[in-house]
Amino acid sequence: MHAVILGAGPAGLSCANALHSFGLAAVVIENRAEIGGAQRANFHPNLWLLGAPPDEPGHVMTARMATHFASLPIAVYRQTELVAVRRVTSGFEIDLLTPDEPLTLVAPALVIATGTRPRSTAALTALAEQSPAVHLGALTEAERDCYHDRRVLILGGGDNAFDHARLLAEQGCAVSLCARGRFNARPHFIAECAAFDRVQLHEHCVVSGLTATAHGISADLGHGVECFDGLICLWGYQPNSEITQRFAPELRPHHLPAGHIDTDRWQRTSVPSIYAIGDVTDTPQPSVAVAVAHGLTAARAIERHRRTSP
Repeated sequence: MHAVILGAGPAGLSCANALHSFGLAAVVIENRAEIGGAQRANFHPNLWLLGAPPDEPGHVMTARMATHFASLPIAVYRQTELVAVRRVTSGFEIDLLTPDEPLTLVAPALVIATGTRPRSTAALTALAEQSPAVHLGALTEAERDCYHDRRVLILGGGDNAFDHARLLAEQGCAVSLCARGRFNARPHFIAECAAFDRVQLHEHCVVSGLTATAHGISADLGHGVECFDGLICLWGYQPNSEITQRFAPELRPHHLPAGHIDTDRWQRTSVPSIYAIGDVTDTPQPSVAVAVAHGLTAARAIERHRRTSP
């Protein structure tokens, strides 16, 4: 085996596929039951994938990726947790906990492709655990279709927040969209939402008094307590880079201030033979296109290192 890849989203799958094409063996580790990463829930088309069907949603694209990947002779451990990573003479010793038993793999290269999760606060996370009316991150297609004629509070001011506001307004919802600062969505997203009478837009809005009720959520947007059927927090995403705390201290790569793993143009981290790809790194435009390119780049770097090392 030449590499262990942590994460089975587009970046991790792309890396494993590229390594296979270079004649190198890889094993993919995924802590969920299904492969595909966050794209499994994406009902939007991937507009940056030139040549892709223009109306194909992300989850359909992910299904195509998964079908292709399943045809390859590449091992995938699902519902498997990383326990520890240590340096050994031949590379890295990686302890895992599979659904059946503990497992230890040894490989000369390790690739981190663990992606991101919705950004939140401890208080909002606790509220989401307390109330099903609170949703952290983007809605899935099934979740979106449950929102009809409801009163919804959206926290966020970017493209995703405005896109959700428009979609819910089209389904008859009354939406209050609150940004902590100025809106940073693209102008046409803002204009589309502003055209709906049932969408109220609030910049520099400090939401306080968030409380779970018997029927949803109550909140004060600055002019008294209001009641909502649901709350959707769309404050962006934060990298799943804390997994490196399970590495031996000397193997923990350098992180940037926002938590992303720092890499060079070959996706190499500060630790030799450890790579990071996809949204866990600080990419200018997080997307499937970038993730796939990162996977290929890391695979090529691993292949070059193997070919040129004594």
